[in-house]
Amino acid sequence: MKKKDFLNIFSESFENNIISKLIISNKNKINTENIEFKSVQIKIFQSKTGKLLSFVYKYPQKDITKNYPFEEAIDLIDSWLGVSFLQADLFCKESSYHLQYTPAGKSKFQKKENQALREVETSHNRPKNRILPEKNVEFLKLLGVFSEEGFLRKDKTDKFIQINKYLEFFRQAVQESGLKGKVKVADMGSGKGYLTFAMYHFLSIQSDISPEVAGVEYRQEMADLCNHLAEKAGFEKLCFVQGSIEQFDATGTDILVALHACDTATDDAILKGIKAKSSVIMVAPCCHKQIRKQFNAEHPASLFSKYGIIEERTAESVTDLIRCLILEAFGYQVKAFEFISSEHTPKNLMITAVFKGEKPDLKKKKMEEIGKLKNMFGIKEHYLEKVF
Repeated sequence: MKKKDFLNIFSESFENNIISKLIISNKNKINTENIEFKSVQIKIFQSKTGKLLSFVYKYPQKDITKNYPFEEAIDLIDSWLGVSFLQADLFCKESSYHLQYTPAGKSKFQKKENQALREVETSHNRPKNRILPEKNVEFLKLLGVFSEEGFLRKDKTDKFIQINKYLEFFRQAVQESGLKGKVKVADMGSGKGYLTFAMYHFLSIQSDISPEVAGVEYRQEMADLCNHLAEKAGFEKLCFVQGSIEQFDATGTDILVALHACDTATDDAILKGIKAKSSVIMVAPCCHKQIRKQFNAEHPASLFSKYGIIEERTAESVTDLIRCLILEAFGYQVKAFEFISSEHTPKNLMITAVFKGEKPDLKKKKMEEIGKLKNMFGIKEHYLEKVF
């Protein structure tokens, strides 16, 4: 009966054009027959011939899109639920609906009201408001995100979305900082340089900014490759240097970025930014081992260590909270948010800090808050406290 209710809601929502998306997931290991795709994302769109449903089949190495009329689509969904797939999440304009099965066939149906109206889009080819367009961006051709003909490669869609989303937050932070004229940027742990190139490109087309961007990369061969590509792109003030975050001289750096620097390397980057009094510091942390090792079972929060996954997530949250508090103590206005949906990347926390000026009273208050948090979890020292 729960499945019938779910399908009825889906049918009514389709008729009323209030579906944002439907996700069919959680393959049934007992009964998957010859199904190779791991999940399906379904949306409405308005074609020239009428309203259809677009199915995006998520395979391990690719996505395949197929369009169906409603009758055919509902039959497919009906045949999957509770048989090949054990979970369905329907996101509508005002509500969300969740249908969950166990392998034994038991089901649970839940409804949740949205706190805000969810966007509903029925246009199949709606224009996307992105900083970088979806074709003919020269540096993205060099980096392999676009083909030589200038079109987005299907296997690079997630990377393209990540770059654009990052640039949205980067633009906001730069605007809030009030930086103008010559701006020195350091990207710590730049890797292949996707975001380093994107920052240079973005800043170069802003009339008030004249950027000098350096990517810091431990692997010499990667630094050499990126310098070669920067030369081909004509990015004269973009360079890549071999070295570690800890060794890099960040003196005079206006914007310091470190995305997915592992464990305390993120703290090394923050420390460099604070000491340089950088106007903007942006980090997307990766790995949180230093604090987790110090969790003390004798303290009130010992229950967080009862289950490994909960302890891991708690350690991540406590580590990043202390990072935010230390940045606030040194005069930064701090924001912490989801960088991009975990559908596109599991490393999705972003911390942005814009310098607003130090206040002695605020520093004392933040140090007291950090002390209470450490006492609660039995933490002796956070790596970044060396800045005090």
